[in-house]
Amino acid sequence: MIDIAAHITNTLSPLKLDVFFNSVPTGSTIPNQYITFLEINAKPALELSDQEYETERLIQLNVWSKLNYYQLVEDIKRLMESAGYERTFEYDAPKQEGDSHFNKVLRFVFFDKY
Repeated sequence: MIDIAAHITNTLSPLKLDVFFNSVPTGSTIPNQYITFLEINAKPALELSDQEYETERLIQLNVWSKLNYYQLVEDIKRLMESAGYERTFEYDAPKQEGDSHFNKVLRFVFFDKY
């Protein structure tokens, strides 16, 4: 089984943006553009004789930006898909009063084979 945090961070490293697991660490300066991610679910995808051979992992990426993030989102989708992730869901989260950044939500599934 892979270290999903390291795998996503490495996959997105060509973007040269901060990538954080779950949230920006307390006390950190919030960049103009950054990415947070978390694993929503991990469940057996292939089992045989009580042995798990493949895990289906549902990952959510949040793209945060003060700028137009269209090209950034396209680059993220390309990098994630080239690393074996399949996009399952995508939407723009509504910006609310007090929000400093726009937020694009992307969900991917990854089949982790042993």
